Amino acid sequence: MPFLRCGDVDAGGLRIFRNLEQNLPRGPRPHLMTRELAERAGQPADADPSLVSIAKSDSAICELAEWLAFGSDVRHLEQEALDPAPSY
Repeated sequence: MPFLRCGDVDAGGLRIFRNLEQNLPRGPRPHLMTRELAERAGQPADADPSLVSIAKSDSAICELAEWLAFGSDVRHLEQEALDPAPSY
């Protein structure tokens, strides 16, 4: 059974996700934490280079962290703005 984590697509949300990956016996999979959703429903934000360590890691969210750290037209998304959806 997968362990899913639905968090904010911002620096805080990614840090929480990474902390869970590093400290739980079985790491989570991101749920509704995608660049595509953030681009569609998120709010404009500045890139945050403090996410470089996650971007360069083996994290399940490393590509998302790279975009938030170095991308152009970065957007943040609060998970409360979305309806939960099954991940099949």
